[in-house]
Amino acid sequence: MGLELKIGRDGQPIDHWFARYTDKHGKRLFKALTTKVAGTAPEGFSLKRTGDAAFEASRTAAEDELARFLKEATETRDTAYHIQKLVEKKTNTKWEEPPLDVLPDLIRDTKHRRQRSQQHEAWKIKTVQNFVAWAKERGLLKVLEITPEVAGAYIETLFAPNESGRTRTAESIRKVKAVVGHALKMALPMAIENPFRSVAVETSDGDKVFNREPLNAVEVERLLKAASEDRMAFDLIVTGLSTGLRRGDVCRLRWESVDLHNGVLKLTTSKTRAELYLPIMPRLRTVLQGRLAEREENAEYVFPEAEQQLRTNPSGVSWRIKRAFALAFAKPPEAEQADAAAPERVPLSEVLPKVLKAIQATGMTSKKREKMADLLTRYASGQSYRVIQQERCISRGGISMLLHEAQKLAKVRFLPDTQTPGINAAIRVVTRLDRAVGLKAASKYDFHGLRTTFVTLALNAGIGVDKLKALTGHNTVDVVLKHYFKPKGTDMAGELEAAFPASLTGRGSTEPRPAALPEAETDRVAEIAAQFKKLNKADRSRLAKMLQGA
Repeated sequence: MGLELKIGRDGQPIDHWFARYTDKHGKRLFKALTTKVAGTAPEGFSLKRTGDAAFEASRTAAEDELARFLKEATETRDTAYHIQKLVEKKTNTKWEEPPLDVLPDLIRDTKHRRQRSQQHEAWKIKTVQNFVAWAKERGLLKVLEITPEVAGAYIETLFAPNESGRTRTAESIRKVKAVVGHALKMALPMAIENPFRSVAVETSDGDKVFNREPLNAVEVERLLKAASEDRMAFDLIVTGLSTGLRRGDVCRLRWESVDLHNGVLKLTTSKTRAELYLPIMPRLRTVLQGRLAEREENAEYVFPEAEQQLRTNPSGVSWRIKRAFALAFAKPPEAEQADAAAPERVPLSEVLPKVLKAIQATGMTSKKREKMADLLTRYASGQSYRVIQQERCISRGGISMLLHEAQKLAKVRFLPDTQTPGINAAIRVVTRLDRAVGLKAASKYDFHGLRTTFVTLALNAGIGVDKLKALTGHNTVDVVLKHYFKPKGTDMAGELEAAFPASLTGRGSTEPRPAALPEAETDRVAEIAAQFKKLNKADRSRLAKMLQGA
């Protein structure tokens, strides 16, 4: 048992102390301490020798930290022993305390009443595995050793920045807490409370909830026009906007749910199991009639290609919808320039050594470098995003971000055309919002945004909340108003002016008021503004003087 220095790739000690110790079972364990290595280490980094004063001071602080840790671990084990005896006395049965290693299996074997996505189930297992690894690093091996203090210490680590300097949102941490807590609850006897239950997760400064942006009537037309070249995306968008259904319910819409004669959709939602009766609006009817004319014999799904892609590659469905948003609201010249600047593509397998060498030369953390190298090796060997997601429990967006970063560092292009910088850059600009807190950017436009638009347009049109609640399948009015009713101030201006007194609105005043621009002309104004920006400085100046009558 004692302290150790760990030497990095640069031949220098890593900036914090490490320790080896033996647990009560005689197993040798290795622990990273929080105490920083300071000063100048002795020659050869041998701890049998003496370094300078600053180094020896950091050594003493590390020894004190190790002593405190071993004392706390001993107290925790003693408490666990007494709890086990108490449980046996209360239940009058022999109870053997399970090891922490059983927790991932308990989560994996959990039965659900409705089908869950493989990606979500893989995330839960990985989340529990991360907690078990953290606990074992601290010498904790059995479930009774996880006290509320230990649970609180783990939750505190989740607030720490990752290798990119980003921190988790409180909502994300609460999800981790719920999953790990549920695993412990299943392993503990009924007499013992889940240690995570008493741990509070407070929202930090800057941790803000971002809602999807609803579209107004003009923006809806722009989106449909942009999606018109992609038949699947267009049909899904029309259906989402016309019904407010979630992505899964739209992609898995069955012909047995479609009653064109009576103009209604009858279905049970997959998430809430709510029974819905939705009117078929004219544009949706056109889509359904077109699909019916092409329907193969005994075909079950209205959008069979969307159902298949949702089952095999759900991120692909989302990407096609976001692409439509990008084409509708991005600045086309920027996307075109990005595409034109893209170098010729080469297979990653041919340039993998060069790419790995490039990331080794950067100043990123060793953890991030190892993760990126693993992803590159997997991708070069032919593994798909889908397989990598399942085996490494990394989101498709996270995989794409790291591969694009490696591509940029190595100054080569190995990703396929659908992932070239142009359209993906436009998607990032249009559909995401940067935020101070959160491992990923917030989503502004996506498939769920169609649901936001449906609810907002319906409420603005005067449909009652109770009727809308029945249409969308929500159980409470609060959910509708809190998450989905997001009107824009410009859309509500007329109603507000009609409701407010003349002293605020100026109604009846003799002063001239600026004429409101017809909503249908907003696209033309945006087009003129874009053309104006393309002019050089001299032409812009001359045009401005002409418009001013100079």
